[in-house]
Amino acid sequence: MDIEQKIRDRMVSIAGEKFVSGDFFEGVNNMIDPLPYDVDFEKEKLPYVVVRPGNEREISEIMKFASSENIPIYPRGSGTSVTGASRPSHRGIVINTNRLNFMNIETDYGYFECGPGARVDSVNTALERYGFFLPVYPGSRLVASMGGCISNNTSGHIIDACIGKPRDYVLGLQVVLPTGDILDMGTKGLRKPAGTDLTNLFVGGDGLLGIITSIRMRLVPAMKKAFGMACFREPESIAKAVVRMYREKAPPPLFMEFMDKGSTAVGFEDAGLSVPPGPVIFFASLGSTEEEASSNIGRLLEVMKKESPISAEYITQLDVWQKIWTAREVIISSLMRKHDGQFTGGEIVAALPNLVDCIKECERFSDKDPIFKDVPLYLFGHIGALTFHPTYIVPNIWDSDRKRRFVAVEFEKEAEMNLKYGTCGGEWGQFAKRNSFFKKRYGEKACRLVEEIKRVFDPRDILNRGVMA
Repeated sequence: MDIEQKIRDRMVSIAGEKFVSGDFFEGVNNMIDPLPYDVDFEKEKLPYVVVRPGNEREISEIMKFASSENIPIYPRGSGTSVTGASRPSHRGIVINTNRLNFMNIETDYGYFECGPGARVDSVNTALERYGFFLPVYPGSRLVASMGGCISNNTSGHIIDACIGKPRDYVLGLQVVLPTGDILDMGTKGLRKPAGTDLTNLFVGGDGLLGIITSIRMRLVPAMKKAFGMACFREPESIAKAVVRMYREKAPPPLFMEFMDKGSTAVGFEDAGLSVPPGPVIFFASLGSTEEEASSNIGRLLEVMKKESPISAEYITQLDVWQKIWTAREVIISSLMRKHDGQFTGGEIVAALPNLVDCIKECERFSDKDPIFKDVPLYLFGHIGALTFHPTYIVPNIWDSDRKRRFVAVEFEKEAEMNLKYGTCGGEWGQFAKRNSFFKKRYGEKACRLVEEIKRVFDPRDILNRGVMA
């Protein structure tokens, strides 16, 4: 019996024939990601099978089999990673977690539990019915999986200084190790463990150490929100206003987004709004009462006005705010339609004293390499979290090799900027296309330590093999 048939037979015996596929198109569908170039079957290997297990016991059996046969395992959530981490670099087994989408809200305990395959937006919608909200808000929230968000410890649009990171709310995890062992970690109490808590190795662990099969997070009461927006003549003044916000100890907002003049024009027009005359910053503040939320917005608008905006205003109509937010949330789709191309972008994070210099440098990102010449550049980002996304729309007519070279240079220039400012990405994870950055930023010793930690949990390196290569 060849290895492919052996794998398929064993997977069917574990998960059932209905949930195992060796179909070519199913394999490709479980490899693709937002990167603009095609899957290269010389570099990203088609899986033997795609398996959709229904519980942690099935995943445990799959892991035991893969470990005994030395077969790589690649977990799959929604495939929205923009660092290349969703593309297998060896032939192996893809474990798709979309069946693990359960959701239980335990109001008596003060927490909820969900599966890694639960979609972020679905979880948030369920929590809202009980008067809670989810402190995780990636731009891909409609399709993004909870397992991926927790593995990357990403809060997306949410400003760290206001809410923190998902790790701050995770009370416990269930994880299946590459050896097949099942770990239940953390607590059912509302006080997180002091001292050693293995949960912290897996939240933000980049999927290196195990597959998350259950997530327990503290329930967060929904608060009142108020909204504001300011328009400026140039992005530098917006950056100065954000620096002022932190230095004057104004209450950091839940969201604070920036769009340059070009992306504002495209996004606002698509959303059915009047196009502002310059770049914009808009924000949502929290409060335990409407008065407190409005007061916080008022304080932020005071800060904005000190940098001489064209306009600075409360947004009192919820439908108007929703249109403004939509203009930002779907800007990538709007830009791709406008230019008939595919997006690719970097994640640049500034240190607070360098925010103005950073936004200027991002505006000139195309000067960093001739490959960027004549490709549309737009700049937007979570400026309240000091994060920018210089974004390009590469033409559909380019071949995959040219797109691949473009992305490689883009990540190289992203790394140079984050090294310069002493920062790192806060949304997308640290490996795959960021391997060389991690090594330069934290040193050879740090890389070896991560590899050694992985070896303890995964002695045969079956889980996400190659992601650190």
